[in-house]
Amino acid sequence: MKQFFSFFIFLLFLFVLWKVLSLAFRIHEGMELAGRSEPFAQAPSRAVLTMAVVGDSTAVGTGVTNPAFSVAGRIARDYPAVTIRNLGNDGERFEEVVTQLEKLPDGKFDILLIQAGGNDILRFTPLERLERKVSEVLHTARKKGRHVFFMSTGNVGLAPAFFAPISWIYEERTRKARRIFISESSSQGVEYVDLFRERSEDPFTKDPEKYYAPDMLHPSDEGYGLWYEELMRQTPLSSLLWKAERSLNP
Repeated sequence: MKQFFSFFIFLLFLFVLWKVLSLAFRIHEGMELAGRSEPFAQAPSRAVLTMAVVGDSTAVGTGVTNPAFSVAGRIARDYPAVTIRNLGNDGERFEEVVTQLEKLPDGKFDILLIQAGGNDILRFTPLERLERKVSEVLHTARKKGRHVFFMSTGNVGLAPAFFAPISWIYEERTRKARRIFISESSSQGVEYVDLFRERSEDPFTKDPEKYYAPDMLHPSDEGYGLWYEELMRQTPLSSLLWKAERSLNP
């Protein structure tokens, strides 16, 4: 019995070691993806709308094979007459997004898209501080853009990069952060795009090889495609962009 118990402990140790090494490898993959990523921006000669994008690696599009497959890149593909200025930067929390917004002139942009929140979940920003910073970001954003849209991340705890109990902790963190995001967006009149899904309904979980980048944390080309579809489905952004494009070519 003692030998069996020792063997079981040894197998458990090997399993945990494998999981830890896998996580370390995913983190390294993520750092490499971040190093190769570039935020999408464009300045068409006949622009009908101006748009600013701020946020973290999801604003940059980290994980895509080409910046054109990021959310900003897909907007440009479908609405080429929109000027897009992108200040997104890998690793940024809401605290740093405030600084990004301060670089933008007041009242300059027709549309302002915020893509942030994942790093505050991953790096355990205290919830009270997170609530204050989200409020500050949204308040500042409304000074910069006429129409403000806010996308955070999906269910972080479901990312294959993590294993139990870390995944359980991150899923609960995501739930709590999501409540803050929804509440603050509602109180400040900001359009919030809800990407959170339970495991049984999450398309990323059903096909992780398709929707996750190699680090199994960031979205892939197809993953950002799903996020873009949700942005257009849940908000009036597509209507705003379509009307502007139509005015250029009546």
